[in-house]
This record gives sequence, structure tokens and C-alpha cells, in this order.
Amino acid sequence: MIKRIWLLLCGLMLGQRCWKWWQVWRFFRKPTPQSQREPATTLVSLLQPILSGDPHLSTCLRANLDAPSSYAREWLWLIDDNDAVAQQLCHELQAEYANQTIRIISLPAPAERVNPKTFKLIAGLAQAQGQIICVLDDDTSLPAYGLEACLPWLDQAGVGLAFGLPYYRSFDNAWSSLVALFVNSNSLLTYVPYIQVSEPFTINGMFYALRRDVLEQLDGFNGLEHILADDFAVAQRVKQAGLGLQQTSMRHAIRTTVTNAQRYRSLIQRWFIFPRESLLRHLNRRERSLLFCLVIVPTLFPLLLAVVTVVRPSQRQRWFSAIYTLLGLLNFIQIDQHYLAKSTPRRYWLLVPFLELLIPVQLIQALLAPQRIVWRGHVMDVEKGGEFRFVQRRDAQ
Repeated sequence: MIKRIWLLLCGLMLGQRCWKWWQVWRFFRKPTPQSQREPATTLVSLLQPILSGDPHLSTCLRANLDAPSSYAREWLWLIDDNDAVAQQLCHELQAEYANQTIRIISLPAPAERVNPKTFKLIAGLAQAQGQIICVLDDDTSLPAYGLEACLPWLDQAGVGLAFGLPYYRSFDNAWSSLVALFVNSNSLLTYVPYIQVSEPFTINGMFYALRRDVLEQLDGFNGLEHILADDFAVAQRVKQAGLGLQQTSMRHAIRTTVTNAQRYRSLIQRWFIFPRESLLRHLNRRERSLLFCLVIVPTLFPLLLAVVTVVRPSQRQRWFSAIYTLLGLLNFIQIDQHYLAKSTPRRYWLLVPFLELLIPVQLIQALLAPQRIVWRGHVMDVEKGGEFRFVQRRDAQ
């Protein structure tokens, strides 16, 4: 009986690996709808909460300013009063790019239990003048004409929010490379197949866009300050208003420097703790079941497969392990080359099977770990339901 269950599980996991790749292929064949707006007369406000600390900050900000777009744009850079490094950098870039509309908004520290990012978004929205509001993280770079691939979806019936797909370009050292490989090998194969069987229940908070009239209908970001997972909070507010979340084919690059093993572990643990304490506690039974079947089980399976292959070796088991691993590697290479701008250097390709064994261990560890995380230099305790409290605030720069 156990043998039959194992064979069934192996067949299902092999099938889902093929099915996910096929769904990604189908997704990128769908055309972007025609824009209902004249881009040259449509002002887009891009709200960017900014914190210094990463050596790529200047590169990311410049990449967005240099990225061509037919839309009229204004940049609202939301900076801490005490972040002297960010203040200096942003004022220098403002002077250098005098032909662009850049507004620097300096803000005090948020109150206790107030999400620093949401606090900044509320302040930025109050001064934004665009008909479309975009939220853009400071480590995220939009591609050339990326807005053109995303914003037309906002005028489709029932769509309240449109968002993109992230991938990483950070391969400066071993730890940054592991993070980049994790995202690049999982992002498309996680988000895209899910939306083929269900409406999205959350978004990628690195970049998303809403019409101003929709945001006003939703009372903006007000009332979301006490929730740590701000992207999930925004997504739930849009859905509760009866509007949809639109996953678009626009892919945006991220550069984040991870300097050592401790920071790598902390980052991965934060990514797993966020959904454990906020997202999973608010999903209905169907959404949790789909997340379990499409994400959690496939994530844990490579480790289970390796253990069974070692403990109960057989020629058939070894052949299956080799085929399953090789198929995963080929899927990753094809996706990286065709959809992620060949962002992963070839010398890292063979680390993907190793990462498939490492990530399940970290997932299990995060499920058992306490709720304390480090986020942008802040040490926080995450509470059940998604609220939080500061343990230690980020030092001034």
C-alpha cells in the first residue's frame, strides 16, 4: 500500500513539473490588451519608499529613471529624516535628472506598530498627482516600456490592481546568488500556474499599480498601517471591494545584496514567516488546499525523494530521481533564457538541484521558528494574524 502511494506521489510530482512549465509557456503567449488611455497625457505617480544600506541602491534608482516609457511619470521618493545617505544620494540624482519630475518627501519615523513602508505610502499618495498610482520598491528596476506591458490591464473590466513578476540579478557573491537562484527558479513556476486554477489571493509587493479612482474608493492605504505584510493587505482590500488582481507578464529585475550566511538565512526565513503568520490565516479552505498542493508539497518533495533514494535504493528509484532532477533543471534553464532575460550566469545552473534540497530544510525550519524577523534593519516580532511590534528599530544612517 505504501509503495503504491509513493508511486502515485512520484507520478503526480513529475506531472505537475511538466504542467507548470506548460502553463508558463501558455501564459506568455497571451497578448497585452490595447491601452484605453493616451500614455503621453496619462500621468503615472511612482511611489518609492527608500532606505539606504544596499550598494545597488543608486544603480536601481538610475535604472528606473533611464528606462524609456511613453507614459508621463513623476517619481515620489519617500525617505526617512535620519537617513543621511539616502538623502544625499536622492538629492544628487534629482539634480542630475533635472529633466524628470522627482519629488523627495522626507518623513519622521513611524509610530510603534506602524509598518514603515505603509506609513510612507500614505504620505506619498497624499502628494501624488497621477491618474495611475504605482508602488515600486527601491531594489526593483522596471524594464524598458514595462509600464506599457502592465497598465493597460487596469482598464479591463473588473480589474482593480495589476502587478508584475520578479526575478533577481544579484550574483555578486555566493549568498546573493543563492537568493537569486531561489527566486529565479521558483517565481514564474509558482505564481503563473496558480492563477490558471484560481484567482490570485495576493500580489508581489515589489511593483503594483492601481487607478487613482480605485484607490480613492478603497480609502487608499489608510487602515493598513498595522499589518506587516503590506502587499497581502492591499490585495485583500482590493478583493473585498469586489475587484480582481491581475497578474501581468511584465517582469522586473531586483538587486539585493546578501553579505553572509546569517543574512541569507534571515531573508529566507522572513519570506516564509510572512505567509505563515498573515497569509495562511486569512485564506479559505480551497485557497489553502491549492497552496498546499501547488507550492508546499512540490517544495518538500525533492528532499523526500532524496531521502527515499538513499534509504531505499533501487535502479528504478535512481532513474526516477535523475529524470525528475534533470527535468527541473531543464525547465529552469528554458525559463531563464526565454523569460528572465538570461539573468542567471551559466556557472550557477548546476546549483539549482542543490537548492531544491536546501529550500525544504529552510521551509521546515521557518514553520517551526519563532516569529521574530529582521526586515530592512528593523527587528520585529510578527504576531498571529499579521500584525507586529518593533523589538529594535533600524539605526540612523
